[in-house]
Amino acid sequence: MTKPKVCYILPSYEEGTDTHFFYNYELLRAIADKLDVFVIIEKSKEKNKKNIFLGTDKIYIQKFKNPILRFFEILFVIKLARLRGYKNFYSHYSYYGALASWVIVKIFGGKVFYWNRGMPWLFKRNFLEEKIFRFILTHTTLVTSPESLAEDYKKIYGVKEYRIFSNWIDIERYKPVVSKEEAKKKLGLDITKKYVLFVHHLSKRKGADFIAPVAEKFGEGVEFLVAGDGPYMSELKNEKFKNLKILGKISQREVVQYFHAADVFFMPSREEGSPHVILEAMASGIPFVASRVGGIEELTPPAQEEFLCESENIVCFAEKIKTLLVDTKKYNDARNSIVFYVHRFSKERGIEEFTNIFN
Repeated sequence: MTKPKVCYILPSYEEGTDTHFFYNYELLRAIADKLDVFVIIEKSKEKNKKNIFLGTDKIYIQKFKNPILRFFEILFVIKLARLRGYKNFYSHYSYYGALASWVIVKIFGGKVFYWNRGMPWLFKRNFLEEKIFRFILTHTTLVTSPESLAEDYKKIYGVKEYRIFSNWIDIERYKPVVSKEEAKKKLGLDITKKYVLFVHHLSKRKGADFIAPVAEKFGEGVEFLVAGDGPYMSELKNEKFKNLKILGKISQREVVQYFHAADVFFMPSREEGSPHVILEAMASGIPFVASRVGGIEELTPPAQEEFLCESENIVCFAEKIKTLLVDTKKYNDARNSIVFYVHRFSKERGIEEFTNIFN
């Protein structure tokens, strides 16, 4: 049986990344035997494609940095891909990739899929960016999840066609292999303390400005670990609370050990789609306190629902974290439920949903 041919436009490649692009790399490696994939990488410090491991040797790394030259470069490469039989063009976030793909498909035929997830209507773009974004959403097939978020895109942007592709997690990679005390010791943490973990982009969109106000409501026996980088890093570094520890960037491969050491995961985002970090916490067996935004409710089992707060509710965030840290029964109920529930978001399911987009 002939494999479907897919041209996959990847905005960035950095093997040691701390971003969700890590999951793009894992996905590409996993689908190598199911799809014939040609990858276009827009930006990468790695200039030798032989050193890039994405499950295929059909890789092109863009050379130009100038925006106009970059667009015409990717337009030319996509045209070559189309002439070589690639009819499906999948652009992960990239405006350049989606627009160039649309132009080529308009001339030579095919189909353009544009991946976007989150609540982009909450945040302003400049006039031109907004026009381009809306054009892409109404002239391509949106790939997003969950279903409720897709319906929002339809109402707000007039999206005509969409496919559901759920976030997924490699459950075995996150399954704890040592006790929490041992995990804390390995990281040089105090085993007598409770640790609340934040892992995300340090921006107001992700609620980074709520971390310090929540942390100050706890005494010395509780410490907040903050992994990530972003525009709010400098403000967090200026905070003088003794129970706030800024870890900075931690690669996706290394961050697992922090999930294993943490007692509670904290995600106070103002906007989300269906975040990987919640799945990472669940697969690690860590109950979480999070904002009730985007698709988070669809990721949450019943025993965890009471630990969702309305966005920006600092009092609720602090109270729910305290409850998990002191109420052993509620903690164990939440933990047992997420360890079971996370199997709905397995890597196998993610691979199946992605390949079905093109079948």
